[in-house]
Amino acid sequence: MATTQVAQVIAVARSQVTYKEGYTEGGWNNIVRYALEVPGLSGYQGQSWCMTFTSWVAMRAGVASLYPRGVDCSAGVAWFQAASRFSFYPALGSQVFYGSGGSEHTGIVYAYDATYIWTIEANTNTNGSTEGDGVYLRKRKRSDTIVYGYGLPAFAEGVITADPALAGVGGYTYAAANSGPGAGTLLRAALAAGNVAADAVSVGGPLTAGGVAVQQDSLTRIGLDVTGYSGSATAPIVRFRDADGGNVFQIDGAGRIISSVNPNEWRPADQGLLAWTMNPASCTPSGSSLSAGFIYFTKIILRNAATISNLCAVVGTAGSGLTANQCLAGLYTSTGTRVGVTADMSTTWNAAGDKNMPLTSAYAAAAGGYYIALLFNGTTSPVFAAGSSLGASFTPGNAHLSAGSYRFCRSGSGQTSLPASFTMSGATPDANNIWTAAA
Repeated sequence: MATTQVAQVIAVARSQVTYKEGYTEGGWNNIVRYALEVPGLSGYQGQSWCMTFTSWVAMRAGVASLYPRGVDCSAGVAWFQAASRFSFYPALGSQVFYGSGGSEHTGIVYAYDATYIWTIEANTNTNGSTEGDGVYLRKRKRSDTIVYGYGLPAFAEGVITADPALAGVGGYTYAAANSGPGAGTLLRAALAAGNVAADAVSVGGPLTAGGVAVQQDSLTRIGLDVTGYSGSATAPIVRFRDADGGNVFQIDGAGRIISSVNPNEWRPADQGLLAWTMNPASCTPSGSSLSAGFIYFTKIILRNAATISNLCAVVGTAGSGLTANQCLAGLYTSTGTRVGVTADMSTTWNAAGDKNMPLTSAYAAAAGGYYIALLFNGTTSPVFAAGSSLGASFTPGNAHLSAGSYRFCRSGSGQTSLPASFTMSGATPDANNIWTAAA
């Protein structure tokens, strides 16, 4: 996602507005995140941190080499002067220096006109002090005696500056006033910079773990963690959780929440699985036997694209007299196309235990609904771990579901193999809520 470097700097800096330093024993203590996160500056924790903040912003915006790194404002002025990039006129994204020789305080300019500069400054307060408690948006007169001058970073796209001497000079664009990047530009820049969400965000594109801020105004912001992304251009899914790790949820490409779970609850991934019909801890003590010759379909929801290599079930009581090559497990799409099948399970199901049943060929599955199918033929069915089993005429596991989308259903009798396709709308709702999973 293309964006300008100056927009990235301003977006990252603005995202920190309202941040406060530590407070102990009745006073502010200069303990901040920035000193610990900028390489080489951790030893300055507890000291004035306005310059540390600008170093952190540059680092997070991906332009660390364009700003001086350190804690000494005087050294910052000297750094820009040595590069012949110091001016007494403001510029977008410029580092403004205050006080005698620019030694007392610093910040980042995000807009200016003929009279004022608008800045993001750290270690200040609502009064604009050179020592304060947090990160604030400030508005100052350019003519204030405290304003010393500006360092002009060598942005790849050039610098927009109020310095008339730089009009027509390569790498600079003269503008007597500039209101800075708009909200939409700042949002895109923040996404690209990795501060609001890490790396590039696009439908079907890459996203790494990071965070997203839902911002109402310059002072009100709700922070969320982005924990991952998967899917395709037609079915993207982004996973979020709040800063306390609670209320984990996922959204699809249209922005609809497609799942919301308590992070303290066990999920398939917690047991090394991709998806399951239900939490196996909720299975009943008795389990369920299968009727010979029926294919039992159990639906799983795969929230993210994944390769399915194994189907899983738990056998509580072994079967006996199982017919070779007529005891199988398989994987079907929600529309009834078989996309995976296991080898013969007659020996596997002739013993109790956790059953990991490899598909003969792994299947690269898109996010969506799938059916795991079980077929038994023989003398005595294995007893499979299952949820409630309340009789053929009472199937609460299919509540509010219609033909073709049942969660638990079965075929007609007389089946000896798993067909290449099955008409799911013709399946009969079933009360045997068998536990199955994909891995």
